[in-house]
Amino acid sequence: MSKRRYFDKSVSHWDNLYDREVLSSIKDLVQRFKIKKGASVLDLGSGTGVLLPFLLKSAGNKGEVFAIDFSLKMLLKAKSKKGNEKAKFINADAEKLPFKKDLFDSVICFGSFAHFPDKRKALKEISRVLKNGSEIFIAHLLSSEEVKIHHQHAGDEVEKDVLPKEKTMKSWMTYSGFKGIEIIDRPSLYLASGSKR
Repeated sequence: MSKRRYFDKSVSHWDNLYDREVLSSIKDLVQRFKIKKGASVLDLGSGTGVLLPFLLKSAGNKGEVFAIDFSLKMLLKAKSKKGNEKAKFINADAEKLPFKKDLFDSVICFGSFAHFPDKRKALKEISRVLKNGSEIFIAHLLSSEEVKIHHQHAGDEVEKDVLPKEKTMKSWMTYSGFKGIEIIDRPSLYLASGSKR
């Protein structure tokens, strides 16, 4: 089974992962993204759109939120949810984003970065579509070790999907044009951030 098919097949039960406690943690996490009213935001690897209500609220009526996922079924599920009508949905890969350069105020990868086949290429693409001085946030509600263990038990298609070691991640982000790189990696939180030079 391909990775895309794995996620397509997971749509029916995916939202069961997000109980009230997790949603509360996501709400707190989004505060760290410092999204301003009127911002243009890319939710990269949006899945079934768990971040979208929080991102749309943060960006406000004059903001724009784009949801990208390589699983069309995940994206269609996100699009079908009440309240997500204002988001723009695009079926595409992280390594080849269908946008012009210098477009977004924030790019957020929540629970998705470990699954990108070519993470370095994805970082270069993210840098390309971000405005100068704008920020990337790579986030999980698990530590990198917890992500590794979780994926080892989730199925063959994702069992090797891990987050890079801190030194590697900082090197890749620097090479991709980011500065002020910070990485938090502790139980129940992984957050790598930086701004485009």
